[in-house]
Amino acid sequence: MRNDIYAQPQTGTSLDECEFYHTCEIPGIGLVEGQWDLRHGLAQYLGNYDFTNKRVLEIGPASGFLTFHIEKTAREVVAMDLPIDLKLWNFVPYDRLRIGNNPTPQGAEVEKSFRAHIERIRNGFWLCHEKFQSSARVCYSATDELPKELGMFDVAVLGSVLLHTQCPTKVLECCADLCTGSIIITELLDRTLGDAPICRFLPSIENDLWHTWWNFTPQFFTQYLSVLGFTTLTVSTHKQVAFNQEIELFTIVATRPSTMSRMNQK
Repeated sequence: MRNDIYAQPQTGTSLDECEFYHTCEIPGIGLVEGQWDLRHGLAQYLGNYDFTNKRVLEIGPASGFLTFHIEKTAREVVAMDLPIDLKLWNFVPYDRLRIGNNPTPQGAEVEKSFRAHIERIRNGFWLCHEKFQSSARVCYSATDELPKELGMFDVAVLGSVLLHTQCPTKVLECCADLCTGSIIITELLDRTLGDAPICRFLPSIENDLWHTWWNFTPQFFTQYLSVLGFTTLTVSTHKQVAFNQEIELFTIVATRPSTMSRMNQK
């Protein structure tokens, strides 16, 4: 396996260079507060999945709270994040903003601020990586172009990621190609969408929602994952603390039938 697809660990990052997506207790530093606090609902967020001795692909690690938790029992964790270039984010291509493509002054400022924010979140990841003495590896790649050189994984984790992607089905297809066992998806639960396998397009001319594309029903994913060959599916709902309020989410654990057969033989 090629090692040059992985980023060199960043060391020596200071706390004042960082932001944190998740609230976390960092060794030698203490508690840092983030937008989400999953500390009391982490098992539910990850579908009560047992990562023991698994090779894990995590899509979108943010500041790494899930990464370093999963790593406690997993055989290996590879975190896939977006490069700091025009593929940094699946920006919604608002005509009047033209983010990333001959931007207007307003669009340029939006993108500049967002990139600075992501850089600080990424610094938070590397600070935690160093303080936790983590061996997790990071690959910077587009979410719908995962390098085959990564090899195969037992499980892929996508925690609150797909709502930010232009083509979530393509991202799932790429993960499925590299995953021999299970895929775990956690997303916001919008009960107004009902029980059909649908997603709702969120950006409009009124809201300028350039960073988020979709809301989903769980059935949207269970139907598509079964098409991809993940036929054993569990769906759970739970509440997590974010932005100082409780938010309801759903988690899907989808497993290929060959994996279930091996598990039943043990």
